[in-house]
Amino acid sequence: MKKSSLADALLKEAKPDASENGRQSNPSPGSSTVAPSRIGKKAVTVWFEPDAVRQLKMIGVEKGMTMQEMMREALNDFFAKNRKAQIA
Repeated sequence: MKKSSLADALLKEAKPDASENGRQSNPSPGSSTVAPSRIGKKAVTVWFEPDAVRQLKMIGVEKGMTMQEMMREALNDFFAKNRKAQIA
């Protein structure tokens, strides 16, 4: 008899049984829930020194801005500097 993994057991507990609510709620393989604000957009990942990230976060708190807002402003400034449309 094969032992089930902890992950399998947790998944089994997390999924409601189809007989409990009258329908099956399993999403199709490969599907995911995407926030409406992210539909049609691509992620850009960058790596910086911890001190630079800390400073950026501090500025965000001081100005009441999210990281997304600060990066949009910075990217649009970079586009303008290079004579490109500010489309971020």
